Amino acid sequence: MEISEMTSNTFWKGEVGVKGLAEDQGQIYKASLYVKSGQVFDYSCSCKEGNSYKGMCRHCTALFEKWKKESEEKNGKTVYTSQEVRMMVREYTNREVARIIMEGEEEKVLLLPRLQFGRAGLQVEYRVGRDKTYVVRDLVAFVDALENGSLVEYGKNFSFHHNPEVFADECRPMVEFIIELVNTYREYYLKFQKGPQITSPAPALRQIMIGRTEMDRFFSIVMGQVLDAEDRMGISKKVVVEDGNPHIAVKAARAGKDGIRVSIDRNLACLEGEKYLYLMDQERIYRCDEECSSTLRVFVQGMIKSQGGRHEIEINERDIPLFYERVLQKVGCYWDISAEDVKLEDYRPEELKARFEFDSSGRNEVIMKPTLSYGDYSFHPIEDEKVPRTVCRDVPGEFRISQLISKYFRFQQNESHNLIIKEDEDGIYRLLTQGIPEFMTLGEVYVSEGLGQLKVIPPPKMAVGVKSVGNWLELTIDAPGMSRQDLVHLLSEYQQKKKYYRLKNGEFLQLEGGSLLTVARLVEGLAVSKTELQKDKVALPRYRAVYLNSILKEESSLSFYRDQAFKSIVRGMKSVEDSDFEIPASIKPILRGYQKVGFRWLKTLDYYGFGGILADDMGLGKTIQVIALLLDEEGKHRNKEEESASGPADKKPSLIVCPASLVYNWENEIARFAPELKILTVAGTAEERRALLEMTGDYDVLITSYDLLRRDLLLYEDKKFCFQVIDEAQYIKNAGTQSAKAVKAVDARTKYALTGTPIENRLSELWSIFDYLMPGFLFSYQKFRREFELPVVRGQDRDVLSRLHKMIGPFILRRLKTEVLKELPEKLETVVYSRFEKEQRELYAANASLLKKQLEDGGGMGRDKLQILAGLTRLRQICCDPSLCYQNFKGESAKLETCIDLVKDGVSGGHKILLFSQFTSMLEIIGKRLRKEEIEYHVLTGDTPKEERLKLVDSFHRDDTPVFLISLKAGGTGLNLTAADVVIHYDPWWNVAAQNQATDRVYRIGQERQVSVFKLITKNTIEENILSLQESKKTLAEQIISEGTVSLASLSKSDLMELRWGLNKTGAWYSVQKQKDTVPRFL
Repeated sequence: MEISEMTSNTFWKGEVGVKGLAEDQGQIYKASLYVKSGQVFDYSCSCKEGNSYKGMCRHCTALFEKWKKESEEKNGKTVYTSQEVRMMVREYTNREVARIIMEGEEEKVLLLPRLQFGRAGLQVEYRVGRDKTYVVRDLVAFVDALENGSLVEYGKNFSFHHNPEVFADECRPMVEFIIELVNTYREYYLKFQKGPQITSPAPALRQIMIGRTEMDRFFSIVMGQVLDAEDRMGISKKVVVEDGNPHIAVKAARAGKDGIRVSIDRNLACLEGEKYLYLMDQERIYRCDEECSSTLRVFVQGMIKSQGGRHEIEINERDIPLFYERVLQKVGCYWDISAEDVKLEDYRPEELKARFEFDSSGRNEVIMKPTLSYGDYSFHPIEDEKVPRTVCRDVPGEFRISQLISKYFRFQQNESHNLIIKEDEDGIYRLLTQGIPEFMTLGEVYVSEGLGQLKVIPPPKMAVGVKSVGNWLELTIDAPGMSRQDLVHLLSEYQQKKKYYRLKNGEFLQLEGGSLLTVARLVEGLAVSKTELQKDKVALPRYRAVYLNSILKEESSLSFYRDQAFKSIVRGMKSVEDSDFEIPASIKPILRGYQKVGFRWLKTLDYYGFGGILADDMGLGKTIQVIALLLDEEGKHRNKEEESASGPADKKPSLIVCPASLVYNWENEIARFAPELKILTVAGTAEERRALLEMTGDYDVLITSYDLLRRDLLLYEDKKFCFQVIDEAQYIKNAGTQSAKAVKAVDARTKYALTGTPIENRLSELWSIFDYLMPGFLFSYQKFRREFELPVVRGQDRDVLSRLHKMIGPFILRRLKTEVLKELPEKLETVVYSRFEKEQRELYAANASLLKKQLEDGGGMGRDKLQILAGLTRLRQICCDPSLCYQNFKGESAKLETCIDLVKDGVSGGHKILLFSQFTSMLEIIGKRLRKEEIEYHVLTGDTPKEERLKLVDSFHRDDTPVFLISLKAGGTGLNLTAADVVIHYDPWWNVAAQNQATDRVYRIGQERQVSVFKLITKNTIEENILSLQESKKTLAEQIISEGTVSLASLSKSDLMELRWGLNKTGAWYSVQKQKDTVPRFL
């Protein structure tokens, strides 16, 4: 947008008129402003938004920004006193003035209201004084005097300095009440003034109209007081305001030849508040309680308005029953009703009675004949029958019946006007299960023998049996008294979300609740087909055992048989800690208690032929638990060889697959904790790897990387492994990658996955890992996406989450540091804020405005998404240091200065620091500043060779280098850096799991000092939203595993629009004063 032809004119008292042309997307709009004391108080524009938008449109905003910028450049920035400052000065001044006034005043001033009742309602005028009172002729001037502490003269002998403190204590609430009402009056007056002319003061106000919204508050202030009042006839009197219901006598008497007259024993005036009704007689104003107010409001108003205000009404004899039933009985709950020459009970109307007759002439038809009656008179509620006026009808009751009929019946029989449900099984079922019980609450229900045959019967009690046979489970499902064919149809109907199954005899078999529901959900959840159900036995993989047991054990009405082999599997998976698996003696002293449980869990999975995910928190020693497993397998094989008389037993090595950066880390760890294991690291050139893979038979463990396995996959085709362990299993989160396909192609007896984050962004990542562990366990991806991923992502479906958790729970072992390492020192997390200086702020604002406009104009989805994401990255880079994306930027970076201060403080305190950033070029900038400060440091990025990584880590542990600069991607896995005790995250990343992994390089086993984690955030920018957005997006994975993240690519347009751009609602940059946040100091 471009502003041209801007002109400005200065008027009286510094008021400025600004005009200009705004060019926006090829259109020219005329914008104008009126500015006073730096604030816009009127504006207009020729665009559509200018006439309809509440607030300035973007053209007026742009014009104001340009005028303001040019004014500051020309004259220097003008500082305006804020309203808050004026309020503070006024308040303290008033207090001091009040103290001085009170020193010279002998008595407090009284403020007394006088009530005037008129056709328009209640008006109040006020008098002030001590012994003698004087009328307040202008309440607007009165409030001005209170605000300014003015001396006002009301008579020759009475004047005083106005201040709330000079009034008697009981009068101060009324003073505050007047101030609020007068200020509201002023606001309304100003609101309806038009044009840029100088605002005129609000007209004088002698009386205040007390409306419905102010009524309750006014009378609560004057409750218990004696007030001067003037009624509608102009008669003055004194009234007492009381809290309570008045005792009014209601009288009924004969009137003429065919009616009665109802009157009340006194004249009343009536006022209405939001909650209460106020009734005034000659001496009192009564505040009725809420229930009484609600009940009597209509009656009292009617009595006051009737017969010229004589407070009496007349009713013709034919209308007396209805009036008695609907009105007098309710009034009688509060006031006494007397009748001299009329018996009101004789007019009690006949009670409405209803009769509903149900019949059926066929399998798919229900007929109902409804009849309503009042005494001896009966009629059909649907027919257009004129009911005699002598019948006093219960209209609400009839309407309730009519509503119920229309809920279940839509059609009539032409000849009889009876109601019918025809060829609608769902409608008949709904009537039988829900409708008839509802009709019984409103009247008598009669059911014919024909309809009795269409009864609803409860679901059958199901019988399920499970046996473990080899590597499979045999599942049998039966329903006593039901054929196999009917059972298959029954379960199929449930899968179609039907609530019933229609039997051949016309009866409805319920499918909701009970054991049938449990079995039906189980069949659907396990994707058992119709063809499989028709067989006597259904074969299921053995890994379904724990899930089957957990689902079927929950239903008490189910007959559930399990053989001993099946029970053994379930017990074994549930009581891992009590298993008999012996830990290798050489490593047993090293393992912690929870690591021993982890070893036994891995062994249990292998024993039953299952795979699993060891998902312990970072730093809890997943590697050493696997090494114990490998050591045990080697020992078991060695024992077999010693016991075998026929020579060496068939030996299969195990395969470790990990990121290239961790290959040598695995090699070192195995050599350290299990030197007896023979290790073959498959690395080097293609020819070298081929040669190594030809002699695998002599080794216990092979170690390779994901990339090399993918390249060498053909060389693994004929090889069989004992265990396959993939480390940092998130590497195969995308099932379509070659790495994922490669690890899944390896032939291994048991497969394991190690990862601290089984789900980083999407549920499909979990599916991919399980597809490697136990293919088919989470079904095909299409079925998994349809039944799990989409329902969970769209609606956080609790039932689906529960089902998924029960299914995968036994095959994921996850322990958190806070649960198992009570001795681990405390971790303190602190967010450290920095604020832009002018040049950096303006650069950010320009980019943010451009990107926000692109989104508002329809960007953010489809082909524009990459451009949007690039724009978001640019905003993050500007927060870090604008030179990352603007090479000619020479200004100061607020965050860099904060960071350097933090590092210098830490180094001077003897701390070792890990500093992470997603941008490697940012690490270069930080390194340059560290050299300038003469602070030594190491650098580790994704380009650092794996051999060099180990040397840098070892060096950091041994030497005095205080700072380690690490890229977030390179530092997320496989590093043990417990020598550090301070972690600085220079820039936040959408994926909180990546940040947590980086932090866990320090906060892990072996850490003996308190760990301080600092997250550097630039105030009023997108970085603040990254913190809150990743928090809101992580709950999904927490519910399924424990920890979650958000993907930048998965953000919706609504997510993007909610980001804190650093712009206010008009698009202008937030005003940020130069301020440097306090940097935490190390002790």
